[in-house]
Amino acid sequence: MKRGIIFILLTVVFLTSCEGLNPNKGRTDTGGAFIGGTQGIQVAFAEDEPPKKVLDNNQQEFFVTLLLKNQGEFTVPVGGLIASLSGVSKKSFGLTTLNIKNTFPIAGAQKDIGGSTPGGEELLEFGEAKYTNDIPADFQTNLRADICYDYQTKAIANLCLKKDVLRKDIDDVCAVKVANLKAQNSGGPFQVISMRQDTVGKNRIKLNFKVKNIGNGAIYEPKTFTNICAGQESNKDRVQITLTSPENNFKLECSQFGGKNEGIIRLVNGEKDITCSIDTTSLQEVTFQDLLIVEMDYMYRNAVVTQLTVENAV
Repeated sequence: MKRGIIFILLTVVFLTSCEGLNPNKGRTDTGGAFIGGTQGIQVAFAEDEPPKKVLDNNQQEFFVTLLLKNQGEFTVPVGGLIASLSGVSKKSFGLTTLNIKNTFPIAGAQKDIGGSTPGGEELLEFGEAKYTNDIPADFQTNLRADICYDYQTKAIANLCLKKDVLRKDIDDVCAVKVANLKAQNSGGPFQVISMRQDTVGKNRIKLNFKVKNIGNGAIYEPKTFTNICAGQESNKDRVQITLTSPENNFKLECSQFGGKNEGIIRLVNGEKDITCSIDTTSLQEVTFQDLLIVEMDYMYRNAVVTQLTVENAV
């Protein structure tokens, strides 16, 4: 099979080879700061790589190749994605390795003036394979590929601030107490799903927000996987959260982070409530709005499975 055909048919394969690689699935361009969406890297086996059936006894060479599409807005750097095969014997199938990394960045989608640029589509090849043993009868096996990759989601929200948060003035441009504060998320499988702003005394604001894994994969602490996408269950459901403001007009203190503005949280049933506060004593008397940025860093894990039949060549 000519290798160039894969690149020509790449878009068609993503639209037709499996349901999970619909380029618009989980994406909603909100017209705001981000494109949005609930997906990261989606994965499928390339068409006929591997084929559904192969011959035994070194009689048929074939390829094992993954198709990757970045549906979110974070660019996965070189070496930031690890793919691992299971369900087959490395020796029996003549594979040089069961674990490979991306040697190219996988670009995230980008918002442009008047539209957006979709994320990158890439091939990840395990190389040539062939079943080396001479077997007496056909057998079937499930070939599984797991991918683990670095990812980040950003969320932004406008906070309403002033020194005395209990005093209401006729010239207030915003409300300090907001039950449903709007947060915009960049495209990714882990997001801020709700946020509210309240007061706790004359000079303190309380900020509550909930984060959740809304993708179809598993989430792990950043840099959990280095050479193989397997195991490491002790780091599962752990995410790095960092809260900042571009202008540094206020300081956030979060109870889950020991009074700091960043730390690692452990999810319960895929989600977590986070509580932070802002001391407004040094802020100006009149209301103003300032941007809150929530950065969520993690590794995400997905898998794809295909059935492979090894036939006895008579």
